[in-house]
Amino acid sequence: MHSDPTKNTTSVKIVLEWAKEKLLGAQIESPILDARLLLGFTLGTPHARFYGLEDKILTRSQADNYVKVIERRCTREPVSRIIGTRGFWNLTLRLNLSSLDPRPDSEILIESILRAFPDKATNLKFIDFGTGTGCLLLSALYEFPNSNGVGVDISNECIKLAKENAILNGLGQRSLFIESDWGREVTDKFDVIIANPPYIQSDTIPTLDPEVKNFDPHLALNGGPDGLSCYRKLAPQFAAVLKERGLIFLEIGYNQLESVASIMEHSGLKCLQINQDLGKRDRCLVLAHHHQY
Repeated sequence: MHSDPTKNTTSVKIVLEWAKEKLLGAQIESPILDARLLLGFTLGTPHARFYGLEDKILTRSQADNYVKVIERRCTREPVSRIIGTRGFWNLTLRLNLSSLDPRPDSEILIESILRAFPDKATNLKFIDFGTGTGCLLLSALYEFPNSNGVGVDISNECIKLAKENAILNGLGQRSLFIESDWGREVTDKFDVIIANPPYIQSDTIPTLDPEVKNFDPHLALNGGPDGLSCYRKLAPQFAAVLKERGLIFLEIGYNQLESVASIMEHSGLKCLQINQDLGKRDRCLVLAHHHQY
């Protein structure tokens, strides 16, 4: 059904069918799921998927609003940005225009921390470089209730957002967020460093999916001409703020293992292991001070 569903009284079944066709036409990967998620958002029932409710009748204004929302998705605006939240690990996080939309692939950093520190009651000091929404630091603090941490970001908008997300998820008391160009304002030492820096080569950004290149801030994507410029800046800073027996959990691009490991080696940091994401791509480097291993 291609006609605008707002013209007549209309049911959930009719609008979902219309939305699915529109999203398919826009080459959206998961048109049925997105249609249902966005209908739940439009109707103020975010957890509803409408199975068994296909005969429910929408008001004219509900149908009008749904059309607008589906048109936004057809421009390839991500569902998470339309809804304004993203589920990450066990948290619900708000997004803004300054923050990267957290990816499920990044959850491997949290899994890697849990493997390295099986005792969740342990007291760790975390720092998250380039915290964005706060997703990595807050997920770690959620898992380690006796720990605390610091998130740094160059963007004041991200710092405000991360603080908001900390409070929303009940983690405001154990987290501190500071505006800083990487570690410039950091004077303390930490048991665990977490970082997901920008690592896309500048000239490949135009080839990324529209959801990324058109809606994620390029500051959070751009890793310079070879994708490695942030790692070069971070390596000596990591070495300076990592405690004696501390560990670093660092996200990398799928083809950057050797180059990033080599950059870290120059600052006296040894790669202990590499963990793969859901797509079996190299994603999380675990590093420590070289002289300890």
